[in-house]
Parts: sequence; structure tokens; C-alpha cells
Amino acid sequence: MNERQIFKNCGFTLIEMLVVLAIIIVITGIVIFNVGAERQNSALLRSAQKLSLDLRRAQSFALSSKTYKTAGVPCGWGIHFNVAGSTSYIIFADLASVQDCSDRDFVRDGNGSEDFEVANLEAGITISSLSNSLSDIVFTPPDPTVNFTPDQTSANIVLINKNGATRAININKTGFVSSP
Repeated sequence: MNERQIFKNCGFTLIEMLVVLAIIIVITGIVIFNVGAERQNSALLRSAQKLSLDLRRAQSFALSSKTYKTAGVPCGWGIHFNVAGSTSYIIFADLASVQDCSDRDFVRDGNGSEDFEVANLEAGITISSLSNSLSDIVFTPPDPTVNFTPDQTSANIVLINKNGATRAININKTGFVSSP
């Protein structure tokens, strides 16, 4: 064999190159698809953890007698949920006009005068369901006791992402908040 015949058999054919290119494209497509889905799942987990932490923060505000603007120490602190399908919730101070809190209502004032902070969920995340049409969770010092509107023994808040994956946060009357 001469030197020319040896080098002639050392190259790649067009078909071999196309097969390798097709394999690379398929693997790249799988990786890109999974990265997008994982990004949505991570956003869902972060939003569920933020909601859990905000529930604990409202509970902590009630325990620590945190003041609200110029109104002083409120009768409690809570979280208000608009409706299933919303992308935010509101942390609020439960105020009363009487010093001993005997006229309090355990719900957020509709005009927004009790609002402390609006918390937005991450993009693509919505509140999927609220148990028994839950609208407010209020922590009342000094225990703090937990009040649900409407009244129930525990509450379940479910978040959902664009891919249909869900995360649930549960809270009971004793103030235990589940972590996602």
C-alpha cells in the first residue's frame, strides 16, 4: 500500500458527520427543554417558600408587638388573599378603633388602610386554590392565636406554575406553617 491509500481511508464520510450532528442537536434540545422546566419548578419552590416565610413573618410581628405606621401596635397581623388565580397577596395590620381591640374584625380593610406590604409571586406562578374560599389569616397576640376568614380549622394554599406543577402551604389553628 502506498501512502496515498492510507490517508484516503482516514477521513469521515458525510453520513457520519450528519449522524454526529443529529445526535448533538437532539441532546441540546433535551437539555434546553429541561432547563426551562427546571427554571419554572425553581420559581414555584421559591414562591412557596416566600409565602411560608411571610406567614411566619406576620406571626412574628404579632408576637413582637411590631408597630404599624402611626397607629401604634395593631390588634394582630395577617395575610390577605384576593382570589384563586391571583399573583400576589397582602400583609396587613389588623387595626381596631378601640384600645382593647374589642371591635376588631379579623379581616383586611377593603380600602387598603391596613396594608403593610404587597408581596408578588414570581413570574409564571399563581395561587391555584385557597381552602374554603380563604381570604384572610390573622395572627393575634399574645399567643398568637390564628384566625381564618372564613372560619376553619386549617388552611391550605396551593401555588401552581405554567407547567402545572403545584406546591401546597398548610397552616393550622396552632400557627404551624408547613414548609414546601
